[in-house]
Amino acid sequence: MNFKLKFSVLVACFALSSCLEHNEATESNEVKESKKDSNRLTFEIDLETSNADDFVLFANDVFLNNSQFMNIGITHKLNMNETSKKIKFEFPENIKPDAMLGFGLGNKNTKEVTIKNINLSYGDAVFNIHQNEIQNYFSFNKFIEYDSIANTIKTKKVDNALNPLLFLRRKILDSIQKVD
Repeated sequence: MNFKLKFSVLVACFALSSCLEHNEATESNEVKESKKDSNRLTFEIDLETSNADDFVLFANDVFLNNSQFMNIGITHKLNMNETSKKIKFEFPENIKPDAMLGFGLGNKNTKEVTIKNINLSYGDAVFNIHQNEIQNYFSFNKFIEYDSIANTIKTKKVDNALNPLLFLRRKILDSIQKVD
């Protein structure tokens, strides 16, 4: 073999090796990022509503590692023309509710809401909640009437106020608290 051919083969080997190392580094970064995201509370809800409104996922008195407490609320506004939507809420990394996790169905108008599915996850704790299981995972406040046969929620005003909320049950919160 002449020198030019040997040199070309050597350069090609280095280039190929460099590309492989770059791909491996990229893959390992992707794995780290996905593990990093696993300690992020994710609440994904697929719903239909008769009136668009502002839907809110919230947790009050969340303990931070610097001995402080914080209230967290994430709002998703549905446009007037949206009646069906899959909404995804994510808390900041390593923030999990201590005392309660609630979901607000909006306080602008009364409405009928059908929750098709909810996916709730934090680390290894993953809950896939189907529409006929909503009562097993959530309790409702006085502004909600739940029809267990049709699996629908009707919001209502009480004393001229409207604040329909679903609260995650304590046993589910305890499961999330055990994940570290």
